[in-house]
Amino acid sequence: MDKYSKTYLEKASVNYDLYKYLSKEKRFKEWELTAIFYSALCLAKAYLYHKGIKENSINSHDSIKNLLATESEAKRNNVLRYYEQLYFDSRDARYSIKKITQGRIDRALKNYEIVAKLLKI
Repeated sequence: MDKYSKTYLEKASVNYDLYKYLSKEKRFKEWELTAIFYSALCLAKAYLYHKGIKENSINSHDSIKNLLATESEAKRNNVLRYYEQLYFDSRDARYSIKKITQGRIDRALKNYEIVAKLLKI
C-alpha cells in the first residue's frame, strides 16, 4: 500500500476515534457529525490514492466528489450518494444554526458505514 493511502487510513481512524470520544460527552453533536464526515473524507482520499489518482489531483472537496463520481468502481457503487450526504451534514453542522439531532447523527453513521464498506482498500 502506498504511503498516502496508509496515512489517510490512519487519519480516518483518528477522526472516527474523535467522533466516539465526542459522542460520550453528549454535548458536541455538531462536532460529532463533522468528525464522521472528515473520517469519510480521509477514507475517500485513501481509496483514490490507492486507485492511482495523483496527489495533486485530490486537493478539494469538489475534486474528491468529482473523482468519486467518475472513478469506475466508486461510480458503479454510487459512493458519491452517501459521501455527499455526509458532506452536506457536515456543512450544516459547521455553518448553519440547524440543531443537529441524534437521529441525524445515526443516519450519518449509516452513510459512513456504507462509504467505508464501498471504499475498502
